[in-house]
Amino acid sequence: MPLSQELKNLCLEHDEKASLKNLAIELNSFKFSQNATYEDVNCGAVLAVGERVAGSEELDLTSTGAVLGAFKKEFTGWNELFKKCCPRNSDQVGIIYGIERVVNIAKFEDFRKAKGFRLLLQTIHSDENEVLTDEALGIWKEKRSSGEGGEVALEMFKDKAIQDFLEWVEQSEEEDSSSSEEEDSD
Repeated sequence: MPLSQELKNLCLEHDEKASLKNLAIELNSFKFSQNATYEDVNCGAVLAVGERVAGSEELDLTSTGAVLGAFKKEFTGWNELFKKCCPRNSDQVGIIYGIERVVNIAKFEDFRKAKGFRLLLQTIHSDENEVLTDEALGIWKEKRSSGEGGEVALEMFKDKAIQDFLEWVEQSEEEDSSSSEEEDSD
């Protein structure tokens, strides 16, 4: 069984009533025992989130808004776990890799076709979730720009909507850094 599947299963087996700190400890132990990375852990956790959303019986999977709302709710609930499993920005790239894989689940096919991948990235990148930083998106962009990744991932990466979003993130980051430099000089 692939490592990400085992990590996903650990997340799915977690009792929702128990603290996410317990799951973080379990994932961390598994990570060390398997010589895995936090990137792997984050990818597995995102796959678990995707499976939970896909398995929701009351969710209308044809409604982009409903699916995005369900992902946002799940990510907000798992925020504590992602913060513990992302000591570095580079670890957050596993979250994006997980999203790439989630949108390839048959139930989320519309997200692959309807720019949903970008919408998911935006949802997770939002200030409310604070799960995905600009720096992590930049690292992911560099990896995909250099041709790393499977054919489907590279195809999604090259999509105009994704490129526009990444350009917006870069511009936003530049504006933030220039405004903080101005504040420091005052």
